[in-house]
Amino acid sequence: MENKKSIINRRGFLQTTAMTAGALAIAPLHSACTTAAPVEVNRSNIDGVKLGAITYSWRQMPSDAGNVMLYTLSSGLGYLEMMGDVAESYAGRPPAPNFGPQIRVAPGQELTPEQQREREIQMELRQAYNEEVRAWRRTVPMAKFEELAKLYKMAGIEIHTVKLNPNANTSDEELDYMFNVCKAMGVMGTTTEIGLATAERVAPFAAKHGKFLILHNHAQFAQPDFEGYDAYLKYDNVRFNFDMGHYAGSTGRNPIEIVEKYHERIVSFHIKDKTGPGPDREVNDRTVAFGQGVTPVKEFLQYIKSNANRPGFPVYCDIELEYPIPENSNPVIESIKCVDWVKNAILG
Repeated sequence: MENKKSIINRRGFLQTTAMTAGALAIAPLHSACTTAAPVEVNRSNIDGVKLGAITYSWRQMPSDAGNVMLYTLSSGLGYLEMMGDVAESYAGRPPAPNFGPQIRVAPGQELTPEQQREREIQMELRQAYNEEVRAWRRTVPMAKFEELAKLYKMAGIEIHTVKLNPNANTSDEELDYMFNVCKAMGVMGTTTEIGLATAERVAPFAAKHGKFLILHNHAQFAQPDFEGYDAYLKYDNVRFNFDMGHYAGSTGRNPIEIVEKYHERIVSFHIKDKTGPGPDREVNDRTVAFGQGVTPVKEFLQYIKSNANRPGFPVYCDIELEYPIPENSNPVIESIKCVDWVKNAILG
């Protein structure tokens, strides 16, 4: 239970961030920050563990750069893996049209002619929008990305990676663009889903620009044909964003075993709690609130803390809020709860 002093501090902090939200709603982000001196990033460095979040955690809320900054500060965090949408929208990327609801049918059923036509229309809209974005990327100045990173730094927030999702089919021109964004923002590299074809295609561009291609896992470690991280070690500029929750939830094994073996190649973690593996997808391998699953989250965080002073050991631990938001709550309220739980786990 929080004592009276901490409750008062939290109330005062939320009042301050509410005032900040009003200021950001009235003034552009750059004018709200450029007059302030930079704030040292230390609010969520907990005994050497750099506690942050992936901005995907707040996907159900407005995701412009000003609001995302507010969510980060409201949660008491100073480190981020930023979704590419947030960064690119700040730089002026054309807004996406309304594509309409995804067309779904039950297993074994076929689309009706009307549904098939609607899906074709959606595909045409997406293709047209993707072309519009590609054209925008050819001309957008990198100064906007430099400005974004500077503004977050002035607010005491370090963006360590940006998730631009390159893949095996991304053009040369767009890969150069993505790593130029990484350089402009001063981040380690860009994250995307793990895959050998992606690594083969994108790693040379990461090396060309002096950045990392950072691969993120879901349930691949539980798949019998997955070769693990060993298959990627030949690519010098490939690193890993290890999702310890997905690993534990899909395999039932302790995620520490992966970190101990591959820590020199891991640059950050996604932190979450999950139920264990099993055949029932409604019950098994589900993300739940911290303390409600079987993932050894506290043991994992204590392990990271105990090794934080080892040279090159990864210490960016980003909360990924994926569990269903309770009624009468919202993602920011839940992220505050997550931060409190994780801080106690690190300090406990």
